[in-house]
Amino acid sequence: MQSLTPARIAAAPIRLGTAAIAGWSAYLVGLVRRGATPCTVVSDANRYSWALTSVTLPRWSTNWPVVRRWPLGNLRDCGTPDAVRDEIPTLLLPPQAGTHSCIVDHSADRSQIEALRAGGLTRLHCLDWAPATTTTDDCSIDEHLAVVADAVAHLGGRVNLIGDSQGGWLGTVYAALHPETVHSLTVAGAPIDFHVDQPALSMLAHVPQAAAASAIEFWYGAARAVGLQTTDPIGEIERAMTLLGRIDDPDEVARWEAERHWFAWKQEMPAAFREWILRHLFVGNELVAGTLTAEGRVVDPASVDCPVHLIAGSADLLATPRQVTALAEYVSTPPERITTTVADAGHIGLFIGRRALTEVWTPHARRVAAQK
Repeated sequence: MQSLTPARIAAAPIRLGTAAIAGWSAYLVGLVRRGATPCTVVSDANRYSWALTSVTLPRWSTNWPVVRRWPLGNLRDCGTPDAVRDEIPTLLLPPQAGTHSCIVDHSADRSQIEALRAGGLTRLHCLDWAPATTTTDDCSIDEHLAVVADAVAHLGGRVNLIGDSQGGWLGTVYAALHPETVHSLTVAGAPIDFHVDQPALSMLAHVPQAAAASAIEFWYGAARAVGLQTTDPIGEIERAMTLLGRIDDPDEVARWEAERHWFAWKQEMPAAFREWILRHLFVGNELVAGTLTAEGRVVDPASVDCPVHLIAGSADLLATPRQVTALAEYVSTPPERITTTVADAGHIGLFIGRRALTEVWTPHARRVAAQK
């Protein structure tokens, strides 16, 4: 994912032209190498069209067993067979943002869960959020926090909490309300100060709240209607042209399809939860304003005094580094117990990029596992 700076926008035609030439050239060379016939071209066209347009339920790379169920989701045991019994368990919170939770276990070679296991987090569990139903559509923040609290209790009452994207601010809210149950808090790719680097949202804070929430809700609905799948449309086209040049590689096609299926699949959020997020976080920015309430109490980030780890992507348009690292200004954790990592990645690349997994997440898991 790349930031849409003026220089990058100006370079877009060159990037697209270069990608098209490279993609078609590689494809034509491949046709010659394969001794292609007209049937080969037709088969390639069908495979390419399917890879670009198919919408299929995404799946976990590994079928991690479900050990707890709620109407809002499941708890999956992602631990290792040699899990250390006295190790503090880790609870991973994927984003509950209209997408499938399996982004944390995207594929065999691009799995955040596997990267965390490789770093020594042997007692690892992950929430798997369920699509909204008529029964859960009116569930808001308190019901989601109750799921986290029940999962923590199931794991023994004290955990290392890792929150990705929307799971990051949810974990922060939970940790502020229940600091005694959180051994360490990791916030990755999650806006904490929603208005930093977001002038449009800052402006919405000065208009009637209902109108502001409606404006964001309209954008959310429009994005879903047109199938918004990436924060880097130019890069998406570049990757599509790369796929064309490798359409005869089954592994490359399978990798593309797995990524597209996650992006294209839209999982409904409970309407009450979505409205709460828009009103209190996107518009009100209440987490840092000190006015956020949940479970009938004010959510005070200063209640957090455990080790805090902040992980951001340098090219993340949805949660800029400053939006993520703002949390350090509000917690009570001593500065020497706060770590900040800015990876060379965009929003999704922060969680499934091969370099981020090996250079950020596995070392981070070692750091968390070593903390006493």
